[in-house]
Amino acid sequence: MKNDLCRLYKKTANQRNDFHWNLANKLCGEYAVICIEDLNLKGMQKLYGRKISDLGFAEFLQKLEYVAHKTGTTIIKIDRFFPSSQLCSCCGQQNHQMKDLRIRKWQCSCGAVHQRDKNAAINILNEGLKYL
Repeated sequence: MKNDLCRLYKKTANQRNDFHWNLANKLCGEYAVICIEDLNLKGMQKLYGRKISDLGFAEFLQKLEYVAHKTGTTIIKIDRFFPSSQLCSCCGQQNHQMKDLRIRKWQCSCGAVHQRDKNAAINILNEGLKYL
């Protein structure tokens, strides 16, 4: 029974490792610049527990940086305190209500309707491109 569990754990770890390498190679092959948010993974782990560790995000970032260095892709890390999900990607107005993670969609006073994650991704890209 113990060997079966060890074998299953090893298989899952190998699948995650393979997925990380394939994704890192795909991203670095398609993009010359990758902008990511510098997340506080230790703090997130305290809040959300093992779910964060199971994703292996820190390991993925190490692999991504390694592949980026080999392929010449530039990785730009955005400060974790940059309000990426609070800013309107159209007009730049800040919506302080977006600190509530339950809000997934919002409308700015300029009339633009935003999905939280897509808007944050646009803001991270725009902020990262300023560093170039």
